[in-house]
Amino acid sequence: MEKQQLEAKTFSRRNFYNDDDSGKVFLFALILPILLAILFTLISNLIVGVSGMESEQVSSSLAYTTILQVVSAVASIGLFLVYNKVNNISFSAVKLKFKMPYQNYILAVLIGIISLFGLQYFIGAVDDLLSLIGFPLEISSPDMPESLTNPKSLGVFFLSVFVTCLLPAISEELLFRGVILQGLRKRFGDIGSIFLSALMFALMHQNLQQLVYPFLLGSIMAWIVLRSGSLFSSMLVHFINNFLVILFTYLSNVTSFSLELAGEWWFYLLALLLLGVTFAIIYLIDRFVYKHKSEENLESESQDQKGENGGAKKQSQDNSPQKTSKYIYISLCVSILLFLFVNIINFVL
Repeated sequence: MEKQQLEAKTFSRRNFYNDDDSGKVFLFALILPILLAILFTLISNLIVGVSGMESEQVSSSLAYTTILQVVSAVASIGLFLVYNKVNNISFSAVKLKFKMPYQNYILAVLIGIISLFGLQYFIGAVDDLLSLIGFPLEISSPDMPESLTNPKSLGVFFLSVFVTCLLPAISEELLFRGVILQGLRKRFGDIGSIFLSALMFALMHQNLQQLVYPFLLGSIMAWIVLRSGSLFSSMLVHFINNFLVILFTYLSNVTSFSLELAGEWWFYLLALLLLGVTFAIIYLIDRFVYKHKSEENLESESQDQKGENGGAKKQSQDNSPQKTSKYIYISLCVSILLFLFVNIINFVL
């Protein structure tokens, strides 16, 4: 009897996401950092009161920022696991396939490298534009403090690789290229889901300075997930991209090595050229390497996978909302309002 109940429960589990899931998870992903920020502010104030240290000393310390980043990543992974558990969704829905053709591993690493070199100078040009209009630029990412993103010793370098490269590559990809991207596909198609999930990823950072880069990189990572059929591809791209940033920063701190270029007129032409070359390479890969991975083939693979779970395909059709989920609109409105509020405050102050 218990065996039959277990089989019935397994049979009823969903192995797909819908746009309702995408909207809800994005909303949770927006709220979670706020709750953690409040919690760690209270902890910081408590430490200041007990130790007599300055508030800035505590919040910028390596121990404090490391714990904050680890807790944030673990909380995101926890959100993913709890959401799947509560909604009875199979882990297979996220399409985390480690077993891929070796070409996919090579391409993911190459795309991670190409994306960094192809986008970083364009982002530098965008920063120069923001500086011209008087927007206050951050030296380091607000969600990745300088104590971790600017390693000056080998020990901090390895710690930074773990905290700022590995953990985000897992936690952020599970949410954005896992749940959110896959949930948007049926409602918005492959192209729509690529750009909408990338927009959500960019808005999640809540910083004007960090709007363009996450959108471009998020689009690339969403594309490779759909073309390779595995979330692990975007995890590799994400990790390689962050790792190279940390590596070059470390090398510039301990040697005279630097990738920075002077902001002359030719720098902006080079930035546009490298951006164009990056997406030209991605187009060629899409056209000639992944040409067999058309949208129709990917949909066919998805339907076959649903069929393996005994009728999940029919469940998908029955349970799928007829209109775009209200949570998509709610989460987008909340993210835009938060984005405007945070950046207006930064601009004014």
